[in-house]
Amino acid sequence: MRLTGISRALLVGAMIASGIVAGSPPAQATNGSITGRLTTSEGTGAAYHWVQVYTDEGGWVGGTYTDEDGNYSVNGLTGGSYVLAFGADGGAEQYHRQKTSFWEADRVQVTDGQTTRVDEQLLATGTITGRIVDADGNPKPFISVQAADIGSWRFVYGSTDADGTYRLPVLPGRYVVSFQPIDGSYQAQYIPQQLDESSATAFEVTAGAEVVANDTVLSTGSISGRLTTASGEPLAGAWVNLSTSQGNSAGVYQETDGNGEFTVPAVFAGSYKLDFWTADYSRNQYYKGKLSWETADLVTVEADQETRIEDSLLATGSVRVFAVDANTGEAIADFCVDGVCSNGTGSALVTDLPAGEHRLFIYTESDTHMHTTATVQVQPETTIDVTVELRPAARITTTVIDRQTGTPVADVCIVPVKPKDALLPDARPFCSDSTGRVTISRLDAGSYNLFVDATQTSYGMQWVGADGGTGDQREAVTIVAEAGTTVTAPQVKLDPAGTIAGRVVDGANGLPLSEVWISPLNSHPGVGPSLEVRTDTEGRYEFTGLGPYEWPLLFQRHGYAPRWSGGTGNRYQATKIQVTSGETSTHDETLTTGTEVTGSVTDQGGVPADHGFVIARNAVTGDIVGVAWAENGQYDMPVLGKQAVYFTYDLTFGEGFYQGTYPSPKGRSAGDPVHTRVFPVPISGSLTVNIQVDVN
Repeated sequence: MRLTGISRALLVGAMIASGIVAGSPPAQATNGSITGRLTTSEGTGAAYHWVQVYTDEGGWVGGTYTDEDGNYSVNGLTGGSYVLAFGADGGAEQYHRQKTSFWEADRVQVTDGQTTRVDEQLLATGTITGRIVDADGNPKPFISVQAADIGSWRFVYGSTDADGTYRLPVLPGRYVVSFQPIDGSYQAQYIPQQLDESSATAFEVTAGAEVVANDTVLSTGSISGRLTTASGEPLAGAWVNLSTSQGNSAGVYQETDGNGEFTVPAVFAGSYKLDFWTADYSRNQYYKGKLSWETADLVTVEADQETRIEDSLLATGSVRVFAVDANTGEAIADFCVDGVCSNGTGSALVTDLPAGEHRLFIYTESDTHMHTTATVQVQPETTIDVTVELRPAARITTTVIDRQTGTPVADVCIVPVKPKDALLPDARPFCSDSTGRVTISRLDAGSYNLFVDATQTSYGMQWVGADGGTGDQREAVTIVAEAGTTVTAPQVKLDPAGTIAGRVVDGANGLPLSEVWISPLNSHPGVGPSLEVRTDTEGRYEFTGLGPYEWPLLFQRHGYAPRWSGGTGNRYQATKIQVTSGETSTHDETLTTGTEVTGSVTDQGGVPADHGFVIARNAVTGDIVGVAWAENGQYDMPVLGKQAVYFTYDLTFGEGFYQGTYPSPKGRSAGDPVHTRVFPVPISGSLTVNIQVDVN
């Protein structure tokens, strides 16, 4: 959770407007309160620090400041679960209890009409200090300085004093330091004398240590120009943006005047790429006459010099698209291209495309074919014809009924899941109608199991078996879907739901763990399970809506190794929990930090990935058993030991996005890929796996 200086000011204004002040006693209200004392890492009262209260999902509720002895009180809270944040203006931020991440924070339970006490001790910090001067050695006073933690979203900010000196208290970590020395500009310089964060020095800060980061302000020049339409008329009201040669925004924006002119009076000397949007945001173009950042020309700004550029909107052309069935070659009458539809004519005309290369998205509004893309080279004032092939889609249909009565059940959603990719998507597009009928469409040919989400009803979720539900995917019926055909799956026979409840604790100290996510299957990394419950502040959970079968459950929490019930990374070896309709079964779980799996992520030339997800998967089930957000070519994740894993990734290198598997699997003519190389995770200690991505 980041708050800018403006946000801090708004927070103070909101506190004054609501009558919340430092150390104020509980007001006469029927709602709940949170009160407590904030102390420094040495144990003394932390005076005049802010305290903020958020909902579980991150919505700001209220806040206050501590008094001279660190006491605080926040009143007028409705009963529920909250997250508390503590810090000093511009300084290091932490969450209860001594956590550095919002999602790791211990939740605070408030009861209507009662006061909850929450004391907090600030974590020990280090200091980044330095002096900013100009090229002549003169101090740069009162400019904004920021230190950003490379491994998280944490940052602190401050400013230089009259002598150009700054001091930033920070939590232990690796930081890049930037400042904004140009009056009226948001362009940042990174220490030492860099235009990009990725080129900046990473300063390692430990508790109690002081790190020095001095810098000299880069020289500046100016850039100006004129933009016109394709016919040479002034392009007024266009927004001009500068980005660095590494693709990061320079924080420089200007609007063209009535004559299409713009001027940026001061920008750091260096190389940039420039793009602009028309006033109505309908057209975006890069200098000079390019349609993408990759192909844009570099503009070099010299110190104390004005750089002048001119550019015009590209002339436009059209593309007429025809679509045919990839198997039969027959024309498809109804389809769409980037929102332009054929309306039964067999062709779609896309107009007003700037001259150059375009990637068009072609799809049918019905569910008969899979979508595709086509790359075309548009010529000015010309219409080109393109024919694309669309692969026939597979479909699965079934009906949903009450097992006991045979009555159709509406609003039950069915998710097609591949046997070795049991990942629940966020969307639920395929749900039963009033007759119980549901058709799953636009599928690739292949094998599927069907997972039933009945959370909108009183029935329990299930895997669809040959004659009823199951909680074990291995017992689910396998549906083989074929392109261009509709396959009928067995009826979905629903049973009334039951519940699993229990408590989750830390294996190191036995303390309850809040915010543990519990689900019968994996979810998309960074999003959270789409069917899940979370533990409360006492570590307790209650999972309702499960069918009366034996179920494995997945337990996940940031900083801990994901595990299936019973303490395994292999879902097939998990302890199954018997669910009974209308009753509650009990299952407790203990989480550990597991084994540290770490390594580098580079391309084949050794260039580190910018950022993205690295995902560890169990070699037997394909389930996600570890997730890391990779930054600057490094990742680190906890994984439960005594299992073999392989890796998948979703990574960005420059402007390119790459998805894949490491090591690359060997294909099979039927079934799932074979992973010929896996990595055994030891029961403790660490494992290093350096991942190489082929970006060619």
